[in-house]
Amino acid sequence: MKQEYGLKYVSRRTFTHNGVAAMLAAGTAPAFVTHARADEPNKKLGMAVVGLGGYATRSIGPEIAACQHVRLAGVVTGDAEKGKSWAKEHGFEQDAIYSYSNFDKIVSDDRIDFVHIALPNSMHAEFAIRAAQAGKHVMVEKPMAISSQQCEKMIAAAKQAGVLLGVNYRLHWEPHHVTATERLSSGVIGDLTNGNYEFSWGYARALTGPNKDKVKKWLLDPKMAGGGALFDTGVYPIQAACYLTGREPVAVRGFPATRHSELFPKGIEETMSYELLFDDGFQALCRASYSQSFHQCTTLGPKGSVEILPGQKGSVFGQSGTGNPNPKRLFVNKKEIELKQTLQQAVLLDAFAVAIKQGNKTFRTPGEMGLRDIRIVERVYESAAKGGLKVSV
Repeated sequence: MKQEYGLKYVSRRTFTHNGVAAMLAAGTAPAFVTHARADEPNKKLGMAVVGLGGYATRSIGPEIAACQHVRLAGVVTGDAEKGKSWAKEHGFEQDAIYSYSNFDKIVSDDRIDFVHIALPNSMHAEFAIRAAQAGKHVMVEKPMAISSQQCEKMIAAAKQAGVLLGVNYRLHWEPHHVTATERLSSGVIGDLTNGNYEFSWGYARALTGPNKDKVKKWLLDPKMAGGGALFDTGVYPIQAACYLTGREPVAVRGFPATRHSELFPKGIEETMSYELLFDDGFQALCRASYSQSFHQCTTLGPKGSVEILPGQKGSVFGQSGTGNPNPKRLFVNKKEIELKQTLQQAVLLDAFAVAIKQGNKTFRTPGEMGLRDIRIVERVYESAAKGGLKVSV
């Protein structure tokens, strides 16, 4: 089934990687009128970060200064002192520090154009809906929510309010992943046959290591996380299989495993191996695990392979952090293609701001894409519960 959303196949003549502007130019949608500052194209839009945990602190905050179209205008946090620290560092007024309880007051704060939700998974839907009802555009972290029903409510709220809803699938702008998609669509390795995609990290080791008290524990709560490794990082292999092939799976199989049952409670699988089956015969073998750190992104065809590998101190699917790129390498038929390393959050946020200012009706990674992925995740869990039987998507 052909992919409806996201990174589109484009020719090398129409897509270049010479900076942010070229990345933002591809794939824009028809315009519509909103309250966004479309009449001030050079003015940076105000963003409020919702949730100031480790992810926001390490990855989002340090890249705001690199944005061409975004400025930090406020935060939403349960820790007022942390909010004051962010205000001092980023130069916004302290009356733009909101709590989770008074969050709805942002409706009257014209300094804030959109919110970036970086909360535990179970809180995404509530705050996305509240933000939309306050008339603010919404960027939400992955996974979009913990159920397809929540995703549907988020999409409905955004449409009713006339605001843009995007999911932080930053790799749709990352040059190595974009170029891999481009080369695959050109037929460089022939008709695609199968792929191997994995995003695993050493959560088990972190839970027992010297810094175990600093490790986020909400990932161990099924009500907050939604599930285990599949919910945490498993959407990345799903994403890769879809955008690299330009198609969506029609069936899945899931095979869970938990080696460290003393660490991972019921409902939090340590590992999920899963197959994505496509109507053209393409098969994606995927894996997400908390047992060890390992990334893989290899797509095969009769004429060769396209593979993304980690660069020095980087990872295949990893985000940029502390204001530095996460290095990646791309190989097409074993030959490396040199590409620019980017600040992924800054590029994503700029793309979202440009879409808002242009009045676009949709975004390259819209809520509908997040819903699609959660539906696939749910079908993988259904298959796993049935002993790995094939389940239609």
